[in-house]
Amino acid sequence: MDASDHRSDVRFTAGILNLADAARYLAVARQTFHRWAKGYERGEALIHTLDAPRRAASVAFIGLTEAFVLDALRVAGVRLHKIRPAIIQLQTEFGREYVLSAPNLATDGIDVLWDFSRTQAGAGLIEARTGQNVIREIVAAHMQYVTWQPSDDTPAQLQLRHWEPSKVIVNPHSAFGQPRFGPSGPRVADVAAMLKAGETAEVVGDEYGISTDDVRTAARVLLGRAS
Repeated sequence: MDASDHRSDVRFTAGILNLADAARYLAVARQTFHRWAKGYERGEALIHTLDAPRRAASVAFIGLTEAFVLDALRVAGVRLHKIRPAIIQLQTEFGREYVLSAPNLATDGIDVLWDFSRTQAGAGLIEARTGQNVIREIVAAHMQYVTWQPSDDTPAQLQLRHWEPSKVIVNPHSAFGQPRFGPSGPRVADVAAMLKAGETAEVVGDEYGISTDDVRTAARVLLGRAS
C-alpha cells in the first residue's frame, strides 16, 4: 500500500485519541509519547500523527500501533532518541513508509537495526548489555498483539498488552477506533467515566456486562487509582 492509498483509509486518516490519552492507554509517560509524536531535540517525529488542534485527536490507529512497537523496542534496549536515522534505513530496506508497523520488523527489521547500530552513524543505538536475540524475542512477543490485514500486511487491530488479563481491543472500524473491552464490549472511556461519577465497580460492571476486574483495570489505567 503506497501513500496515495492511505487517503481514504481510516486507519491512517481518522484521529482516535489525543496525545495524552494515547500515552495513557499504552502506559507510556506523557512526555515520552509527546517526544515520539513531535520529535526529540534536533530530530523528527518517530510516529505518524495528524495535524489537529492541541488536545484534539491527532493519533490515528496507525500511529498508536507504531507507538506500541516503539515501546517494545525501548523495553528491548533500543535508545529511541537515536533511532530516527535507523528508521530511514528501514524505510529504504523495506520500501515502505510505515516500517514500525511492518510485520517483519521482529525478524528482518531487527537485523537492519542491529547492523546499523554497528556503523558510525548508528553508534549508541542499542544498549551494550542487549543482544540481538533479546531484542528480537521482545519485539516478536509484542507483535503477537497486532492483527494484520492479509492483503497488504498493514495492522488491522491492536490488543493493548498492558491491560492484561483484561482484553482491551482497538479496532479502527469499531466504536470509532476507541479502545473497548473485547471485540464488541463497552468503550473503556465510558467505563472509567461512570466510575469517575461515583458508581462502584459492581454497579458499573453490571451496567456494561463486564467483570469487576475489568472495571478496576479501567480505574487503574485511566484514572490512576484503585476502584
